[in-house]
Amino acid sequence: MTLSRRAFLTSPARTSGRRDVLVYLFQRGAADGLNTVVPFADPHYASLRPRIAVSPPGREDGAIDLDGFFGLHPAASAALPLFQAGRLAWLPASGIPHQSRSHFEAQDRSERGITESDQASSGWLARHLQATATAQDSPLRAVSISGSVPTSLTGADDPLAIQELSSFGLGAAGGSTYQDTLALLYAPPRPFAEVAGSALTAIDLLAEADPAQFAPNPGARYPDSELGGKLLQAAQLIKADLGVEVLCLDVGGWDHHENLPNFLPAALTDLCEGLAAFDTDLGAAMEGVTVIVQTEFGRRAAENGARGTDHGTAGLLWVLGGSVMGGRIVGAWPGLAPDQLAAGEDLAITVDTRDVLAEFLVRRRGHRDALADVFPGHAPGPEPGVFRMTGG
Repeated sequence: MTLSRRAFLTSPARTSGRRDVLVYLFQRGAADGLNTVVPFADPHYASLRPRIAVSPPGREDGAIDLDGFFGLHPAASAALPLFQAGRLAWLPASGIPHQSRSHFEAQDRSERGITESDQASSGWLARHLQATATAQDSPLRAVSISGSVPTSLTGADDPLAIQELSSFGLGAAGGSTYQDTLALLYAPPRPFAEVAGSALTAIDLLAEADPAQFAPNPGARYPDSELGGKLLQAAQLIKADLGVEVLCLDVGGWDHHENLPNFLPAALTDLCEGLAAFDTDLGAAMEGVTVIVQTEFGRRAAENGARGTDHGTAGLLWVLGGSVMGGRIVGAWPGLAPDQLAAGEDLAITVDTRDVLAEFLVRRRGHRDALADVFPGHAPGPEPGVFRMTGG
C-alpha cells in the first residue's frame, strides 16, 4: 500500500495531512504509577507503603502538589511545566483488563489491544494502519526506533525498525550502484519485491532528507541516555517531513521489585527530561503530535518485604501533545481501602486504556469506522475526554 521506489521522492503527499503523528512509548517492566502520580490524600496510601511512600507536599522530598489530592514525584519535576501548560494528562487508574501478571504475556496482550490471546494475532497499531492505508502512504509511515518491530506493529505493511538513523542503510557497501543492483534483484514479480522496494525507498528518503541535520531547538536538552537518543531521533524524523505517522519507542528498567526508592527516581528523571526536551524541540509542531506512554500493568498497592512492589493491575497512562486536554488527572479514582482494591491487593482499573486509544484514533487520526476490528472483543465505554477533535 506504499508508493513504489522513487515515486514518493517526487510525490507532493509527503505528510500525513491533518492526522496526528503518534509517538507510542512503552515502559517495559510495569512502572509503579502510585509512586509517580502520588495519591497522597488517600488515607490508605501511606499505610500500604510505610517505607516507600512519597511524602506529602511540603515535607522534605515530598510530592509536588498537583490538585490537592495527587502529587508528582519530585524526580518527575521536569514534566510539571507540561502539566501546568495543559499539554499533559495523567490517567492513574488505567489499564487493559487482561488478567495477566506475566511481563511477556501482558506486554503482548497490551500491544495487541486484547484481553484474550485468541482475539487477534496482529498489533492494534497495525490494524489501525491497515484500515487507513492509502496509495500515497510513505515507506516511513510506521517506524520503530529500536532493533526490532514491536508487537503493536506486527501485521502492518512494511514497518521499519531503525536502531540509529545515521547507520540505517547499506553501510560500507552502500552507494547508488549497489542499491540499484538490489532493486533489480528484487524487482516485481520476484519474491519480497514490495518489502525490498519499501526499504530501498526509505534509504533514499533518509539519505535525501538527512534527519541528523535537524539539531535540537534552543532550550531542548535531551538526557544522555538511550531514551534521550530515541526521542531526539523521533523529533528529527518528524521535522524531516517524510510522511511518518507512527513512531514506536520503548524504555526498560521499570520492574522494581526491590529498593524502589533507590531506582525509580533515576528512571522518572530520564523519562520526564526526555519528554520535556522533545516537547521543547518540536515547539509549534507539537500541535500535530501526540505522545502516549503506556506500561503492561501497574504494581501492587502494598509494598513488599524488599522495599519494592510486585506485579499488579491498574497503572499510570501518560498523554502529551497539543491536542491533549491536559493539566488534570483523568478518570475516577477507585480508592485504596481494602474493599476497594482489585482482588484485595491491586489498584482497580477505572479507565480501559483501549478507550483512550480509540478516542485518539477517532479524534486525532480520523479513524471512525471499524474500531471493533482495531480492538476486537472490546465494547467501548464513554470517551474519557482526553483529546480535542482535529480542527477543534
